[in-house]
Amino acid sequence: MKKTTIYKIAREAGVSVTTVSRYFNNPGMVRETTRNRISEICKKYDFRPSSIASAITTKKTKTVALLVPSFKEPMFVELIGGAEYVLSRRGYCLSVFNARQNIERELEIANIIDNRFIDGVILSGVYGNEKDKIFISEMLKRKIPCIMVDRIIPDIDIPYVASNEYLGGRLAGEYLLNNGHRKIGIITYPREVYIFNERIRGFLEVLGSKRQKECFIYEVPLEFNKIEPGIRSFIDKVLNKRPSAILNTSDSIAFFLIRIMREKGIRIPEDISIMGYDNIIYSNLITPSLSTIHHDMAELGKVVATNLLHRIENGEYLNMRQVIDPRLLPRESVIDLRQKRG
Repeated sequence: MKKTTIYKIAREAGVSVTTVSRYFNNPGMVRETTRNRISEICKKYDFRPSSIASAITTKKTKTVALLVPSFKEPMFVELIGGAEYVLSRRGYCLSVFNARQNIERELEIANIIDNRFIDGVILSGVYGNEKDKIFISEMLKRKIPCIMVDRIIPDIDIPYVASNEYLGGRLAGEYLLNNGHRKIGIITYPREVYIFNERIRGFLEVLGSKRQKECFIYEVPLEFNKIEPGIRSFIDKVLNKRPSAILNTSDSIAFFLIRIMREKGIRIPEDISIMGYDNIIYSNLITPSLSTIHHDMAELGKVVATNLLHRIENGEYLNMRQVIDPRLLPRESVIDLRQKRG
């Protein structure tokens, strides 16, 4: 049986080959009646254009790359899901890369992206600071559209979609203070990572404005297999100072902390309150449910994908700077000390 070609589809639909090509690559530019006619003919012959041939002709593969720091953090699964939802509805594929919390790995990925003719890149860098600039400069040098998500590098001219981490830190601080907590510990990933530094900055400013100075900060490594040893070290060093609450700048850290405290017979929240950040999918399923800051990664994924697609298809970004506000989710893991004292 003779293979159906785009020329046959065009002849039967009574349109040009260019119109059929536009139907597959940019359907919004084809009138609805024409789209419907071409669609019916394609179904009749079970016709699907060759993606390779299309890429050679248009210089586009309809593929977007998303680079995340780690596959082990549930929040990045939500980010991927949000981006994929938008891209798939527009006929694009999403190619996801894991930087494995390693800057050198980021540069390896830059070369892979260049060789695969990727149409655009969404970057959630390992650090969101000066160290990620090399990857960005490689994308700009190769004229590949690039947009950051969940990260901000203040002095580089690249668009971003991010959560207001500073506000989230303030919300956490106000919540703990309003519940009577005055001696507070903090466990965080390294503060050189932009988002964690911003969360702590907002939190500390609230404590400073209320003249609350009893606060202990402890950093744990980014590597997932090193989090638990870091938390055990924190417990040994800090619990003798008897904080009434511990803020974790990630729900994942909070989960480790809760498990270790239970091993030691420490009750939550009766003996110590635990506050998380991110509102990952499991935070409402554990006991007690985790008080946290809702950091909507799925929405960030949708917004950043929409912005990048506009740049790919129209030559310009919808917005250069987009910031989404987080919100407080009070649950069971933080106790109101004012009622306890009463």
